[in-house]
Amino acid sequence: MLAKWDIVKVWRPDLSQPHNKFCICVDWERRWFLYFNSDPPLFRKARELAVSVENFEVGCLVKTSYVDTTSIVDDLPEKELLEAVNDQTRRAGSVPPFIRERIKEAVESHGVLTEEQRAAIVL
Repeated sequence: MLAKWDIVKVWRPDLSQPHNKFCICVDWERRWFLYFNSDPPLFRKARELAVSVENFEVGCLVKTSYVDTTSIVDDLPEKELLEAVNDQTRRAGSVPPFIRERIKEAVESHGVLTEEQRAAIVL
């Protein structure tokens, strides 16, 4: 089980280029997450609303990363997610409070997410 804002590295074999993703837990019961991405989102609006995070702000990051605040990830493969959660070497602590606030502010600034998704992040 993960607490809200916990970070875990999950293997995604189902992606077009399978690789590990650093995932931020938003709601464990619903299996809702946000990603740290190496690149900003492709679409202009999502790119404008992404939160930039420097590698020195979160210990597990090796370069500047981006959190797409317009999309909840709800399709993590359960087997890989549970393997990651149960492996302490793949757990990366919690998102620092100042980055949480940046994510919350971004989510509050747009109406892209459902009310339920927005509440899961900002409350």
